Amino acid sequence: MSLLVVGCNHHSADLALLERLAVPAEQHTKALRSLLGLEHVLEATLLSTCNRVEVYAHVTRFHPGLQEVRGWLAERADIHPQDLDELEYSYYDDRAAAHLFAVAGGLDSMVVGERQIAVQVKQAMELARGEDAARRVLQRLFRQAVRVGKRVRRETAISRGASSMVDVGLDVAGRRLGGELQGKNVLLMGAGKMGGLTADRLLDEAVGHVAVWNRSPDKARRVADRVGGDVVGAGGLDAALAAADLVVCTTGAPEPLLDAEGVARARHGRPETPLVLLDLAMPHNVDVACRDLPGVEVVDITDVRELSHRGVTGDVLAEARSIVDEEAAEFLAWTRAIEVEPTIRGVRRRAEQVRRSEFDRLASRLGDLDDRQREAVDALTRGIVNTLLHHPTVRLKELADHGGAEHHANLLRELFDLPEDEVEGPADPPTGRG
Repeated sequence: MSLLVVGCNHHSADLALLERLAVPAEQHTKALRSLLGLEHVLEATLLSTCNRVEVYAHVTRFHPGLQEVRGWLAERADIHPQDLDELEYSYYDDRAAAHLFAVAGGLDSMVVGERQIAVQVKQAMELARGEDAARRVLQRLFRQAVRVGKRVRRETAISRGASSMVDVGLDVAGRRLGGELQGKNVLLMGAGKMGGLTADRLLDEAVGHVAVWNRSPDKARRVADRVGGDVVGAGGLDAALAAADLVVCTTGAPEPLLDAEGVARARHGRPETPLVLLDLAMPHNVDVACRDLPGVEVVDITDVRELSHRGVTGDVLAEARSIVDEEAAEFLAWTRAIEVEPTIRGVRRRAEQVRRSEFDRLASRLGDLDDRQREAVDALTRGIVNTLLHHPTVRLKELADHGGAEHHANLLRELFDLPEDEVEGPADPPTGRG
């Protein structure tokens, strides 16, 4: 088995490339299906946030699988694969697991220790599981990542006093609007997880009025109720924009929702009042031409990146990294164990075939036995087989834990003459799809 991750994040690539790679929510299913269509990809999960775009894949062969996934990313970004060489990173097996565990724990975030990424990791897994793209290996990996994220935050001080992108962005917006947000009118575009976080923070800032726009009116209503605001109805976006001092954009729309013409039209009646457009979306919700409008300031992820401070000490990071490494070793042990499971199942299946064959061959000599006696003989022979195989099975699993089982598994397959189709890989669990 080979597990790999290939991706770009805020450390390795600029915002423009991340924006081209980003996978909006409505494209997620199509993207997963195209990944599963690659020759060597068995499972795939996409983690696409404003800080990173990463593909996690369980592949049949490492090098061909890696080249396929890199080619997929390059095609999505519309660049030559070689141009990704210095912009992307790739890890495999336990290092891939350690990377995801660090991501889920907030160690790799733009704002170290922020909690939103843990929610995004869980959502990525659920989306892939719902499309039957994440099965046994990736479901185990991502579930463990969610647990590791909780453990890191529980056992270290990494989240103590940590800001989020929303915190940093609203702090910047407040300074651009004269020092604070209190009493300001806010238009919140987007009612997802980040929109909800923004709404909570707006409550703390005691803003004047909040209008919530979202493609789903029901979601908009839930967020608006949290802040005592109003829902922007159909055709009401221009009026809400005209009344706003601050617009916060958090949607997953693939194209900008605010263009220069619309913003200029909304500003017509308030030319002297400053307007801040805080764009926390990936891809951008605010067209770049809005930066040229008089009285309008655009704050986006690039600005947040430059202003984010990392107050987490080296000792805290070392503690968190130690947890990540420990959990990655546990995941590696599990992957080694499942690699020998098909061999163990094959040996047990062959032993049962021999037992049943001998039982049937001697059936005529057991003709004087009643049903109860025949069941006792059947149970006795099963017990003998299980006892004989118990120690070799346990020993093979122990060897797998330490990475030394491959030779012994090969030997067992040879000795028991197991067909290839009996040992080709672990069985997938039920998908849970109705």
